[in-house]
Amino acid sequence: MKGQIVKIISNRYTVECGDATVVAHALGKLKVARGDFKGQSSVRQTQNLMAGDFVRLSHGAPFAVIEEVIARKNFLMRPPVANVDLALIVIANEPVADFLLLDKILINCYIQEIKPIIVYNKCDIAKSQEVLNALKPYENFVDSLVISAVTGEGFEELKPLIDKKLAVLAGQSAVGKTSILNRILGANLKTDTLSLKISRGKHTTRHIEIFNAYGGKIADTCGFSLLEILNVSHEELRLYYNEFLELPNKCRFTACNHISEPDCAVRVAVENGEIDKGRYERYITLYTELLNNK
Repeated sequence: MKGQIVKIISNRYTVECGDATVVAHALGKLKVARGDFKGQSSVRQTQNLMAGDFVRLSHGAPFAVIEEVIARKNFLMRPPVANVDLALIVIANEPVADFLLLDKILINCYIQEIKPIIVYNKCDIAKSQEVLNALKPYENFVDSLVISAVTGEGFEELKPLIDKKLAVLAGQSAVGKTSILNRILGANLKTDTLSLKISRGKHTTRHIEIFNAYGGKIADTCGFSLLEILNVSHEELRLYYNEFLELPNKCRFTACNHISEPDCAVRVAVENGEIDKGRYERYITLYTELLNNK
């Protein structure tokens, strides 16, 4: 049989095979059907299986056995999901949006060829100007959607985005990812409230699970506040900023990193308000982080 892993708890893998769902164990080492998982070892250990992996398995009692893994087209490390088509990056006004995390997720999406959409949740408790200010730096190169998991605003627009795709909900804790999923599924998955003392969310989702929704699939993922950028050097970072690449005026140097080089068109655009200053400052933060990690 061929199927897709939709849930992992301990060493048990729930695999969706057409209209049927089976619980499977995995062999100690797994063959790769084709490809090399983007340059990783051709033999994968079972603990590295991810929700979203396509696998071949055989019947067994009491469990089926996963024998082979089909090469991934992409994967995310945090949240750990494979073969993702769409990333719904959720932000809100409570807790205060972590735009550095948002930028890191965007870069990982571009590297993995995953379409990102910024989803502003909790619009029912946010001022319209707050929403506009949050989305404005990204408006020319990232699609966005404004929703409320409480009132249902924006969910009709969300449906066609998920159709025939595997979408992942990503973002910091307490922005309402589980509440969004509850409204999509008509379910009552566990949620938690903000800690009043520290104004950040408690981790309520303990495993990754993929659900059928809106003609496609959607993954419920644990909240997180840190994310490392994968497979990119500090010299390459500039290539993942569309607003840099689309400037009509070019820098003096073709390989300008937009840090301190003379006649830098990006820094001029920041000074003129053509590029958001906060996003540029976060670029410098990420550039420095990658340079120091080299």
